[in-house]
Amino acid sequence: MARKEVNVRASYLELPADFEDYGWEVEAKGWFSEARIIASGVRYRINFYDQARLSQEIQVEIARGGIFFEPNLVIVSAVTRANMESAATELVQSGQVHSLLAEGKVD
Repeated sequence: MARKEVNVRASYLELPADFEDYGWEVEAKGWFSEARIIASGVRYRINFYDQARLSQEIQVEIARGGIFFEPNLVIVSAVTRANMESAATELVQSGQVHSLLAEGKVD
């Protein structure tokens, strides 16, 4: 399978402007769904979870008799700005970003 080339410099993690005001709370909760990766003019909404929170969510959903599904699920050791930025960089550099469900084109 051919790997798509991505301009890493034109790619970045987009967080809400006020993220620093509540980043500590995001880390404590263990999940964040308002992050986006912008890569090659395409926006991808990412659902970040830490392992503990993901396990809790899966258990709750399965206990309800359902399934657990999250598009664009990315697991990090802790949901911090640094870890999300690192994960975004890895997804772009490895070309895995193209496996994500796109939200749309960037204006």
